[in-house]
Amino acid sequence: MRRIVALGPAFVVLAVMAAVTFLGPIAVQRMVFSQTQAEVVLARQVLQDDDILERIDRATRRVAEAVKPSVVHIEVTLRTGDGEAVFGPGASGSGWVYDVEGHIITNAHVIGAAESAQIEFANGRTATAKLIEADEFTDIAVLKVDPGIGVIPVARDATRRVALGDRVFAFGSPFNFKFSMSEGIVSGLGRNPRTGSTGNAFTNYIQTDAAVNPGNSGGPLVNVFGQVVGMNVAIATGSRQSSSNQGQSAGISFAIPLGVIESVVDQIIDQGEVRRGFLGITSARGMDQSTDVLDQTGRFMGRGIRVASVEDGLAADRAGIEPGDIITRIGDSEIREWHHLSSVISTARPGSRIEVELWRSGEPVTTEVHLAEFPDGTLQRNVLQPALRWRAGMQVVSARKQGGEPAVVLGGVQRDSDADRAGFQAGDIITRVNTETVSDELSFYAAMGRADALRGKLVRIGIERDGEEQTLSLRLD
Repeated sequence: MRRIVALGPAFVVLAVMAAVTFLGPIAVQRMVFSQTQAEVVLARQVLQDDDILERIDRATRRVAEAVKPSVVHIEVTLRTGDGEAVFGPGASGSGWVYDVEGHIITNAHVIGAAESAQIEFANGRTATAKLIEADEFTDIAVLKVDPGIGVIPVARDATRRVALGDRVFAFGSPFNFKFSMSEGIVSGLGRNPRTGSTGNAFTNYIQTDAAVNPGNSGGPLVNVFGQVVGMNVAIATGSRQSSSNQGQSAGISFAIPLGVIESVVDQIIDQGEVRRGFLGITSARGMDQSTDVLDQTGRFMGRGIRVASVEDGLAADRAGIEPGDIITRIGDSEIREWHHLSSVISTARPGSRIEVELWRSGEPVTTEVHLAEFPDGTLQRNVLQPALRWRAGMQVVSARKQGGEPAVVLGGVQRDSDADRAGFQAGDIITRVNTETVSDELSFYAAMGRADALRGKLVRIGIERDGEEQTLSLRLD
């Protein structure tokens, strides 16, 4: 009997241990569940009491309601340069209403070689829009529709400067999903994404992380007040930068600033053409470089662009700007890269007066410049040179014939490029663009500009090869 009594407590301990082993995890799980349930109830109560996210949602919806009626979807049917058979399914993109007269703004690369496009408004109304003018140099096009019962222009604000971190919204038709809206922030300013395929040579882009994809081109970029601050134009893919009709968004997109848009559009509407200011200088370290600014003690004072040369008799020369000067500011815009200066000067009109701040021999100097007009040949070269390289695979250079006469020659043709498939070869001497005779690089680019090469029109180029002349056709698709 004593042995049985001694074993009794052991059985009790074992029973308790088994109960804890098997029932303990359930009790712990129930306790954790109860704690999580309490946290959920508390979180829901806090969300009910604090409506900050609801107010953000309401504000975002108001942005959509304020902007969407002013956004349009654009469908373009492209034809050959002679108006013959249709090639390709056409292009689609976005645009926005600029004024009550029915002017529609989009990218020039959306319109291409077309003279008209079909416009669809958010309410389903459709209209045929006529091309007023396309400025390939800034990738801006102005269309016009009959306003009919009326159109609603999107609000614009050119007085409030865009700042890093500003919340922005991109509107458009990505992948043909019409009247879409995406959100992001301003990720950078004064960007130069080197969009050689679009022809844009004068814009300091706004960089955002808003989702922008093919079809967003030409759509407005607006701020939290529903006011346009820019126009979607390009994206950067994972492998290379490209125009917005290629690739997919990788979280980096670019927009043309409103100041550039208004300068170009207002001139097109008022005068039917765009005139650009010209300073008459060249940079010392290339188009993409900047240089340090040091005072006389060697202290770092910022960055700017160094002037390599000044053209006689033009704006910079008349204002007293000299080779070696470092330009740091024009008006209220800082100048740190060549494309900053190019954008600021080209969006100012010829004849306007601007204040230039520079450093000379370690000391600051301020001078007023009376702008000249951008020479057509130089203008065309600045834009067509990279466009021919990126879009056609050809490089044009100046040369001399055996008799010493100037000539324009193909310095290189990329294998399997459009130029290569069209029959061009390195060493070809270019003699004619359509019906115009060309004798040097500038006359070639000017003739290509008049032939609307950037808009994708077919251009017939006369060449001389091994003493024989022939005509080849090229299109910058």
